[in-house]
Amino acid sequence: MDWLKKKKAKVIAGVLPTLMRERGWEKQLDLHSIFPRWPELAGKEVSDHAQPLKIVRGTLWLEVENSSWLQHLQYQKFELLDILNQSLRMSRLSDIKMVLPVKKKESGQRPGRSVSFVSPDEKKIAAFEQQLSCIADEKCREALMQFWYLSQACKVDEQ
Repeated sequence: MDWLKKKKAKVIAGVLPTLMRERGWEKQLDLHSIFPRWPELAGKEVSDHAQPLKIVRGTLWLEVENSSWLQHLQYQKFELLDILNQSLRMSRLSDIKMVLPVKKKESGQRPGRSVSFVSPDEKKIAAFEQQLSCIADEKCREALMQFWYLSQACKVDEQ
């Protein structure tokens, strides 16, 4: 049975690279390679206070411990972006966004509000990008796209 497992592993190892290339997963895997290497790439001090949450449309989302660290990291954002992009082989991050952690409701507290991130449907994104295509200024288009995306992705939950 052990030889059968080895044979299956060789077959999968031979098919996997082709499948990844055909499906376009190579770039996504390259981007997400940041997550396990975060302490090494960002440094111990930063990784102790900020953790990567997700990557959406080339933007890395970080959860930052508190507002002081959020402000500190805003000043280091472009340096950190450069370090992360240098570590990638075939993809690039375009931006880093930072959020504070959502506080969990403790017993005895009044109900509050929390924000969750839900990616908009790909069809909605494509439709909005189509609408923006008439705007000549690229920076303006990108800013409007980011504003629209966040307005769609940030859902306020009543607790």
